Amino acid sequence: MKKINFLLMLLMLAFATEALAWKPIMIGHRGSRTGVENTEQAFINGVTKHGCQALECDVKVTSDKKYVCWHDDIITTSFGLSSNCTIYTNTLATLQSKTLTQTRKSVKYTGKICTVDRYLEICKQYDVIPVIELKWAVGINSNDMSRFPGLYKLIEKHGLVEEARILTSMQPSLEYVRTNYPKLQCQYLCYEVTQARYEWCKKWGINPSVQTGGLTKAMARKCHEAGMEVAC
Repeated sequence: MKKINFLLMLLMLAFATEALAWKPIMIGHRGSRTGVENTEQAFINGVTKHGCQALECDVKVTSDKKYVCWHDDIITTSFGLSSNCTIYTNTLATLQSKTLTQTRKSVKYTGKICTVDRYLEICKQYDVIPVIELKWAVGINSNDMSRFPGLYKLIEKHGLVEEARILTSMQPSLEYVRTNYPKLQCQYLCYEVTQARYEWCKKWGINPSVQTGGLTKAMARKCHEAGMEVAC
């Protein structure tokens, strides 16, 4: 899937031949392009500079079981570090001692790794929807969700249980969330909604989040008729 700065969630998707009875919700992908991705600056700018109504982050777990916003297991030297830094083998304090840099649109930004706690605080402060993507992490993956309860406690702490969206391509993880935390809304990240995926989403009460090239008019309508919201 191409890296893009913004994801467009289309709630109750309509098409050009019909009256447009929907309003798109803009989601800041990894916060925004204004700042180091997945950092506090990028999240805040996603709202204040780009007008996003939702913010997406990726979740990883540190060696001392703290939750941070980062896409990969490793913070690479491309973010200005002298050597690669693996998140799950380092403490939060060690990770936050490092200054990250990223050049975007010819502008060089600096920032520190952001905790999920702070990310949720920002979502609450600016009244935006948290879209929390689960990447394969220690204790949060298809085989082991033992550290998800700690993540849920953070969501609960900020009073965002009903607002938060849990997004992932890992079906077993979504089944776990739907079974154990029924108030959380879930989105299944996929390239297209096949019939099998449609049936699975319908069974589990999960909304599809589809790559633009894989979303068809017919399937979107079919999902809507089944009571699903379609993200794109």
